[in-house]
Amino acid sequence: MEQGITEIIKHIFLGIITSIPQLVIAILCIYYIIKVGLKTEGILLTTGSIISLLCGISNIVGATYISTLGVGSYVTFIYFIQGFSFLGSVLFVIGFFLLIKKTIKYFVQH
Repeated sequence: MEQGITEIIKHIFLGIITSIPQLVIAILCIYYIIKVGLKTEGILLTTGSIISLLCGISNIVGATYISTLGVGSYVTFIYFIQGFSFLGSVLFVIGFFLLIKKTIKYFVQH
């Protein structure tokens, strides 16, 4: 069963809308690296956010082409993408934890 043009446009539009917050987070993480330098927490935050953004976009692309991929291939694709998304989330959380720890330490000392 082929998807009509309206379904494809709907998937792409919803994908763009849901990816905006992830894109903003990735941009803010890159901004943090530019301002602070290559610190561990910045690298982890940026890497995690970019991986999550790419996984979100890949999810939309996969959903758009489900009729071409077939259900079996699509399920494998989703498992693969979800694994990478989990990795991105873990990296982001570790970076966020390090940033909070660093901020608390700074405010306690001053």
